[in-house]
Amino acid sequence: MVVVVIVAIIAVAVTLSFGARGFDPQLDEHGRRLATLLELAGEEATLQAREYGIEFHRGGYLFHAYEPDVGEWLSLADDRLLRARALPQGAQLELRVEGRDASLPDGPRDTPRPQVLLLSSGEITPFRAVLSRGGPDRLIITADAAGRVETERETRGR
Repeated sequence: MVVVVIVAIIAVAVTLSFGARGFDPQLDEHGRRLATLLELAGEEATLQAREYGIEFHRGGYLFHAYEPDVGEWLSLADDRLLRARALPQGAQLELRVEGRDASLPDGPRDTPRPQVLLLSSGEITPFRAVLSRGGPDRLIITADAAGRVETERETRGR
């Protein structure tokens, strides 16, 4: 009887430990940071009446601001909040912009070309970005044309 109770306790502990495995914390933190930065850049675009853009690449992303006087996108790499960001070690990024798969360059381009625009009107280019690290966890960040940014956790295979 004692052996059955011990086996039952061990089985419950093992089951709970597998079920309690949390979502990839680095992936979660990075995805939520990206969503927050997108909201911040959207608010800045509206408040400053200035167009912003985000350029995604395989290793991360960076924000740009459009400078109408020179007709070019200027990098915000030196900005304290909207600086360039690298993805966590081993992370992969998939991007769909306006319903189409976007090919990502290996790194930042010499001439900035943002795939997603954050307009002074409050609109955002609709997109879906998926962050993953080879495991079952994926973090999905979406934005609609009205400027709403959402994150969603997805765990495949459970």
